Amino acid sequence: MATGTDAMIFSALSTHLRGMPDVLPIAGPNITFPPTGQTKPAKFLKLDFLPNRTRQITLGPDPQQKVGMMQVSVMWPVGNGLTDALDVAGQIIDRFKNQTLFASGVKITINSEPWAARPIQDVDRMNIPVTIPYIAFEPEI
Repeated sequence: MATGTDAMIFSALSTHLRGMPDVLPIAGPNITFPPTGQTKPAKFLKLDFLPNRTRQITLGPDPQQKVGMMQVSVMWPVGNGLTDALDVAGQIIDRFKNQTLFASGVKITINSEPWAARPIQDVDRMNIPVTIPYIAFEPEI
């Protein structure tokens, strides 16, 4: 179980993503993907967690503001067009838009609408990064 604030935030955001209907396989940070003995799927999601500097909102020991982003990259095989991959990116945006999540006393607010960046073309795969910005407050002690 996550106990640090950043760990709780990441856990809540990734759990919310995994709750999408028909979610593609997810490659999480520092997790072997695909699992040993399996082949990499043609279509999958890749997670990156990008916490930023904690903001000192008040003087003293009050809970401080955590800000950052989770990036979900829609990984799509080359030669399969753009429309379906953009639909998946749109589903991720809709999943997180206007959401407030809670995790062990941490309130996590998606503070602006998530957005998809331009597709990034690689040799065998296209990547559409979807950025999900958040604001959270450390739990009170």
